[in-house]
Amino acid sequence: MNKQKILIVDDSEMNRSLLIEILEDQYDVTEVNNGIEAITLLSRHRSEFSLLLLDIMMPEMDGFEVLTYINKYHWNDGLAVIMISADDSPENIKRAYDLGAFDYISRPFDATIVHRRISNTMFLYARQRYLEKIITEQFYEQEKNNKLMISVLSHIVEFRNGESGLHVIHVNTITELLLKCLVRRTDRYTLSKADITLISNASSLHDIGKISIADTILNKPGRLTPEEFEVIKTHSAIGSEILLELPLEQKESPLVKVAAEICRWHHERYDGKGYPDGLKGEEIPISAQVVALADVYDALTSKRCYKDAYSHEEALKMILEGKCGAFNPILLECLQEIADTLETELKNTSSEQETKNIQDIRNKIDYDRLFSYEKYTSLSRKQRNLQLLYVDSLTNVHNRRYYDEHFQDIEDIEAIVVIDVDNFKHINDSYGHDVGDIVLQRVAKAILSCVRKTDAVIRYGGDEFVIVFHTIPADVFKKKLEIIRSCIDMLVIEEYPKIHVSVSVGGAYGMGKIKELFKVADSAMYEAKTVKNKVAMRFLIEEANNI
Repeated sequence: MNKQKILIVDDSEMNRSLLIEILEDQYDVTEVNNGIEAITLLSRHRSEFSLLLLDIMMPEMDGFEVLTYINKYHWNDGLAVIMISADDSPENIKRAYDLGAFDYISRPFDATIVHRRISNTMFLYARQRYLEKIITEQFYEQEKNNKLMISVLSHIVEFRNGESGLHVIHVNTITELLLKCLVRRTDRYTLSKADITLISNASSLHDIGKISIADTILNKPGRLTPEEFEVIKTHSAIGSEILLELPLEQKESPLVKVAAEICRWHHERYDGKGYPDGLKGEEIPISAQVVALADVYDALTSKRCYKDAYSHEEALKMILEGKCGAFNPILLECLQEIADTLETELKNTSSEQETKNIQDIRNKIDYDRLFSYEKYTSLSRKQRNLQLLYVDSLTNVHNRRYYDEHFQDIEDIEAIVVIDVDNFKHINDSYGHDVGDIVLQRVAKAILSCVRKTDAVIRYGGDEFVIVFHTIPADVFKKKLEIIRSCIDMLVIEEYPKIHVSVSVGGAYGMGKIKELFKVADSAMYEAKTVKNKVAMRFLIEEANNI
């Protein structure tokens, strides 16, 4: 049986020798003679140790400094610390406990006492971790439910704004990265891991006030007039008001309080020139400061109906030069520190986390979505028991049978999309059909993440998918097709990172019979196929073509 490992940190060789002699029969003991060596060793191998015996009085870095470092980076989540010192003054003992020490042993050492205190500490620490694990699991389940409802609300706003929901996820990810960096760089803000999770979750609601803005302004493709911009600016205060008008027991919850301050103040500026209240510097809650920076970065690097996306480098340069607002200098330092990993993190969340979150929403909230829209189906309640007949077993979207039985005679469809996976035969031939199945599953999930609940996604056959839109504005339809193409283009198959998945997309827009629209969309898809990873669209009505 492997012995538990103990690390002794003491500048006195004699003290280390005494402790090793007491402990070596029962434990695997490692020793270092100063705090800096201890931090270096723990930064690489802390998971190997069950206990740290830490002297207080040491040169270069004393025990309290080591304990402060351990506590700051939450290393004591998995490592018990016992302070050892000849100075057992109440002040020292209190300070040790305040900094996260589990126990305190005074010198000179008594072998029996040392053995008993270490044994008790390890037992109690293990028991505490077990109880914390149970509580954490319960908290995690509640947190999943919170995230689910937050995702629902935030994606309502994103879908209404003609976006796929990536902005919400990106802001959440960037906020978490910035906050973790912030607590590493400064002690100015006392943020625990729970605080970071809370703020990151609440950031998803930062634009909820946009639900009150008229579509003509919210989705305007060109530059807003001064009057229109004043209307847009009201979303921050409205979002906060929506949350603060909840019933008392709900608005008093930490999540709602943080979300309300983020909603109201994420457009404030550090120099006091923001809105709606003109707050300056640290008058702005740190939660809103961080979300403001995350929001601006993602807005710059994302394509919008009124602009193309800036590159990661261009966005950083614009922010650091003050061209996009004024931010807390230490947050700008954090942005620079995480810059190297930011692009990779966002790519991963774009291709996987969004798909997972949205699919979780679909699975948990309304599996009957496939049959709930009366325009699309004549299924009765009893017939819903046959719903599996209409679900593709591989991708969990509609199957060809569903399309054939429920769309053939519909005459008021507004738009249809035909999607074909590029080079799919090559993927099957090179990697095998099992890998081809994985690609189809990921493509289907990516498509689902980009459409609304009322849109029907169908695996039409093999590597070909069809999307049927009943009602969608022409300008949103244009953006939607490009979003779908881009989302699939960013897919990463972790098991096979060399595979690059892309699709050719053909779209037909114009009220009419589905058979006619399908032919037009299919023709457009084959045109896109000549280039691959492209969108081609046909508009059957002149008005749409002019948008």
